[in-house]
Amino acid sequence: MTDTPAFAAPDISGPIAAHITRLQGAIVVPPAKGLGNQSVQKSGVLTADGEYVENSITWRGRNPVTIRPAMPAAGEILDLPGRYMFLGPLFGHFGHFLVESICRIWAFDSLRDQIDGVITVPKFQNRPEHVAAVYGPFLEALGVTAPLHNLADPTRVAELYVPRQGFGMFQMIEGAPEFRDFVRAYSGKAIAPQGAEKIYISRSALPAIRGSVIGEKRLEAYLEAEGYTVFHPQLHSFDAQIAAYKAATHIIGVDCSPLHLLALVGHAGQKVGVIARRDGDLDQIFARQIRAFQGAEAHAVNVLERNWIEGHANRPSRTSWGQISFARLHAALHGAGLIAGATPWPDLDSATLAAEVAAIGEATKTVFKPYEGPAGSAPALDD
Repeated sequence: MTDTPAFAAPDISGPIAAHITRLQGAIVVPPAKGLGNQSVQKSGVLTADGEYVENSITWRGRNPVTIRPAMPAAGEILDLPGRYMFLGPLFGHFGHFLVESICRIWAFDSLRDQIDGVITVPKFQNRPEHVAAVYGPFLEALGVTAPLHNLADPTRVAELYVPRQGFGMFQMIEGAPEFRDFVRAYSGKAIAPQGAEKIYISRSALPAIRGSVIGEKRLEAYLEAEGYTVFHPQLHSFDAQIAAYKAATHIIGVDCSPLHLLALVGHAGQKVGVIARRDGDLDQIFARQIRAFQGAEAHAVNVLERNWIEGHANRPSRTSWGQISFARLHAALHGAGLIAGATPWPDLDSATLAAEVAAIGEATKTVFKPYEGPAGSAPALDD
């Protein structure tokens, strides 16, 4: 048996409502225990006869995140009576949850009266009950109002619906029509807008190893002078984050996971600026999603001068820091109508830049170096 050579990433450029596989006695197979967090896991849904169900594959761009698992031994399989919808792997990582764990929620609208709940499998076997407890209420806030079962053991399900993936990274970032419709109709609708009209989604309160743009505190000061409130999403509940993104009319942030949530719950009257913090065109991907989902005015702003990466690294990644041109950033945000002040922002001088890089290295207990290689692709999704 091979893994996925006969399969390719699904085409979601048109309607996918007809692409829901209905199975009797299907076997849901989570990743094996003890393997750790591998980038690709043997997991998904098998028919009662052991055939791999194509719709159960989760794709990241053109590459599968899940591939064919082996048929479990009969004595290892639990039984779950009732009717359920398969969602795919449940990530504990916020950004991956917001793209890959919700990629099948579009089908819930047509199945809500026919099922007893929704099923996920752990992305990897690390506290699956805890991850489900964290993200179950979030799924409900996004419109999936059914009990969540995160299956840590192979399970035979009496009746199972497996929808096609309707959203994902890269070529799937705009989502299928049904996915966009579901998001607009249900995501965040039970939560009232509350918060500032202008917000900057900041990373300055995160550990330095999580990466950002060099001089972010200076950027915050410039934006506060423009009437922006600095917003640290990780300090707020999911409901409060949704409320803030619904209330804002002007939003600026460096490329980061919270912008996926903004795309799900924002509105067409918003102006959004997405500042690139690393190579990989993620600023453009976020802007594409925001425009496609809500019709908001989203601007991708890449004013990177250089990437600073850890000494042992060989390319920009989720841990790298972006050296940006503040002067060019000011011009881009002013041209987009996101700021009003006409006075340009000065770039960091060499001494300030060196001090900032040294402080980042001290905070992370490592050394950062300038990346001198060609522009490359950053990881598909990071917070």
